[in-house]
Amino acid sequence: MSTLERELRLLRAFAVVTYPFACVPFLYLWFGRYGVDQAGFGEVIAVYYLAMFAAEIPTGILADRIGPKPMLVIGPLLLSLGFALLLALPSYGGFLAGEALLGCGHAVLSGPPAVMLYETLKQHGQEHRYLAEEARVNARRLYGTGASFLLGGLLARCGNATGDAFAPTIVATAVLTALAGLIATRLTARPGRPFGRDFVRRATTDLRRPAVLWLLGYWVVLFALLRYPFHNYQPYLAATATIEPLLGDALFVGLLFAALNLVAAPLSAQVPRLVQRYGRVALFFAMPMALAGSYLVMGYERHAADLGESTRALAWLGVAMFFVQQVPFGLHTALIQEFVNHRIGSTARTTVLSVLSLGARLVYAGCNVALFRSQQRNGMAITLFAAGGIGLLAALLILWLRPRGTLRGEGVIDRELV
Repeated sequence: MSTLERELRLLRAFAVVTYPFACVPFLYLWFGRYGVDQAGFGEVIAVYYLAMFAAEIPTGILADRIGPKPMLVIGPLLLSLGFALLLALPSYGGFLAGEALLGCGHAVLSGPPAVMLYETLKQHGQEHRYLAEEARVNARRLYGTGASFLLGGLLARCGNATGDAFAPTIVATAVLTALAGLIATRLTARPGRPFGRDFVRRATTDLRRPAVLWLLGYWVVLFALLRYPFHNYQPYLAATATIEPLLGDALFVGLLFAALNLVAAPLSAQVPRLVQRYGRVALFFAMPMALAGSYLVMGYERHAADLGESTRALAWLGVAMFFVQQVPFGLHTALIQEFVNHRIGSTARTTVLSVLSLGARLVYAGCNVALFRSQQRNGMAITLFAAGGIGLLAALLILWLRPRGTLRGEGVIDRELV
């Protein structure tokens, strides 16, 4: 086995257990068991994003200085500790502290995996393979997360007589995330770069490029549209379970979350083909449009429920929108990271990725609090309608303002790999 192939296999294995979140489909219910309502849930999740905001730049700079490998070890360990805290201190304060650790862990991992892959390929003169390899890695990440959701459903359903044993799902998540850190110790270290005026100058130059500034605006909108439904899946299922009881079954919920990732993973692997067939412009337009449209359908179902007119068929239609939302979820990672990697110098690539992530997380932290407070005060239907309409208008405005030629392809897609 060549050195390159060994590194790629390790990175793929790392991807499988990077986000093995067996407990995520049930955290809303776990928090609720200890007195956290919808507004409180929005606040707890907001702390996660605020912690990411606070940690993004420092961890990005640190990654550029010491190289990506140590960050691939530290990040999963922080995630493991954060989930352990959710279990050890089941209270509003404990949940806030646990989510803060989870936010820091995600901040550590927001750029280094992509940089590690790109620099590994570049060292072997294969950087033109990045889009195809990133798509493969992201597909494995989604498959791993999907399998962990199914595991979580099994543990919750079979762990006690009432089918709501959520604690074992948290234990499994903490163990699997720690495994990712162990795999990362076997990767070959990549050199860091000293922090100095030249570094700051280049990073500032990259961040001021019109294409990067435009991407920041686009990413803020897309990120908000992606994250709201993800955090709202369990509240939506809990609400619709009064109409379709199967949607409240823990095993079915785990199976549903696993199926969502099984939809997203093949799409991620097909990004190179989709780029060649439809182009980047069409894909960048399609992602926010699909998300906003799905909100409106879910809002219609909730509005019908408020009037006492929803049916099991309408409930399933709302759940079907979860799968529509997985299309942009499966596509966006490879597309966004390819955009950055082909436009940013290697000196500050991780920091630029972190700045993009920082802007999106900061904005969404506020959005998350507002959205879940709105759901508690005004209902889910009104909130979904408002989020869909505002998201649609914001996405169209950002896309209309993009600099000419911004989404023109740069770099070569390796046809042998697609």
